[in-house]
Amino acid sequence: MPNLMRSISPQCIELQFSVICEQLKVTLHSFEMKLLYMVLLIGTLSAICLGQKEPICRSDPSVVGNCGHKIKGYTYEGRKNSCKKFRAKACKVTGNFFRCRDACNAKCKDNGKPAQSGVFEFFNRTVSQFLQMILSLMSWAGF
Repeated sequence: MPNLMRSISPQCIELQFSVICEQLKVTLHSFEMKLLYMVLLIGTLSAICLGQKEPICRSDPSVVGNCGHKIKGYTYEGRKNSCKKFRAKACKVTGNFFRCRDACNAKCKDNGKPAQSGVFEFFNRTVSQFLQMILSLMSWAGF
């Protein structure tokens, strides 16, 4: 064994350590990239979820039973960003149904924006919240 150690030159040992260090750097860089991709993926999915309105506002009113009761109220129409009158003959109405316009507006209407198409509104809200999240992450990371 002592003869084997003597036969390995210091340059050879330095070269081996250099190769090992480079491999370690590549592995760490790969891990950092995977972590960055995961953070961006989670951020994107979170922005998409946060960009959506209340689930009840995206559904249709659900008419229950055939009692013949005249039920009047309001339902939110996302494309127009407004609440419209809704009438039905039923035992009750659930889902996207409100007894008064004020309750409908309070729960569903986006007062900060004019009426837009649903896809355009969703895209704008999602991109806006995604950018806010990225700026927060950059601020937190010290950029």
